[in-house]
Amino acid sequence: MLVLNPSRASRRFPHMAFAIVATCQVLVATEVVAQTAAQPATSAELPPLPQVVTSFGAAMVDGSLYVYGGHIGEAHEYMAGDQEKVLRRLDIARFEEDGSATWETLAESTPLQGLALVPHGNGVIRIGGFNARNTEPSPQDLHSTDEVARYSPETDQWTPLPSLPEPRSSHDAVVLDGKVYVVGGWGMAGPGNTTWHKTAWSLELDKPDARWEPLPEVPFVRRALALAAHDGKLYVLGGMEQEGGPTTKVNCFDPATQTWSEVSPLPGQGMSGFGCAAFATGGHLYVSTISGELLRLTDEATWEVVEKLERARFFHRMLPLDSQRLLIVGGGHMEYGKYKELDVIKVGEE
Repeated sequence: MLVLNPSRASRRFPHMAFAIVATCQVLVATEVVAQTAAQPATSAELPPLPQVVTSFGAAMVDGSLYVYGGHIGEAHEYMAGDQEKVLRRLDIARFEEDGSATWETLAESTPLQGLALVPHGNGVIRIGGFNARNTEPSPQDLHSTDEVARYSPETDQWTPLPSLPEPRSSHDAVVLDGKVYVVGGWGMAGPGNTTWHKTAWSLELDKPDARWEPLPEVPFVRRALALAAHDGKLYVLGGMEQEGGPTTKVNCFDPATQTWSEVSPLPGQGMSGFGCAAFATGGHLYVSTISGELLRLTDEATWEVVEKLERARFFHRMLPLDSQRLLIVGGGHMEYGKYKELDVIKVGEE
């Protein structure tokens, strides 16, 4: 078992001090061991990720998987060069048709992790994230960004969009009814200067002069959470609380009534909500947790276990391939390290 010295860890990772003093459970669960550890045999048929990553952005567009950014270094080691800066694409629809598709490397931009990536038209939009400005052996100097940009496949370029109202990372984002919503996270501005965000925002994507608009007062302060759209509402799942550590709490925002409410928490202990991934497909909302459980929201607004996944992950992404299948990408495991495999999970009948 990994043992950390809280005072030493606090000096090395000042922005993580709150987690160090929270619980030993948090410390053990957030550490990912070397990538060379033995791993379960793969059952995935899709081409694996070219680079293992955690805390990255991913989106599905017209049958293609896009992946941007993410952490590629050792756990809790953040320095210049540890964040990916390229956009990658895998045409899954083509691969499933004739097996000829491979990963493409597209336009580069800011090295980032803790960002969100959402689909828009035939391209993608990246939102926020943070990068490290320090080099070994300098103290960590981590900065969140307010950058928002859209990638166009026609030009293979990133075009700036209206910046976030404040720098933000460790958040999540989702598109619903032509608007992109951003919830959760914090803003880091160098050693000892971190602000947990109590705000959430929306941006109307197809309005030329659109600006970020605030959502009603957010009744929680969390990061490392998942955000998903389901049945016309936003679901904010799990994460790390500013006070209280990892949580399984679930909140819901209804854009029609502009109101927040609480939903049944995810089953399990607090870590079950930390670094989880969520998406809706086939009329159901699904969540993948650190324990490897795939959960589904029932009609009674409770959670049921659909199955136990072969590879338990956190700080990964889960996306819909279609109405019957989910795709699980990236992330890591305490024992097996980071994963390159893409897992396809069947959740519905043909």
